[in-house]
Amino acid sequence: MTIGQALLSFSVVAALLTVIPGLDTALVLRAAVSRGRGHAVAAALFFLSLAGLADA
Repeated sequence: MTIGQALLSFSVVAALLTVIPGLDTALVLRAAVSRGRGHAVAAALFFLSLAGLADA
């Protein structure tokens, strides 16, 4: 495998991982579709609070 092929492979995998939403995004979208905007906002705030706890 040449450097060019390795760089191309890495770029493809990095782009896919960037585009694919994470679990928290999927749960917020599910809350928005199934229960409405209020539940989606609550779910998003919950995940933001978890992110704050992880930094502490």
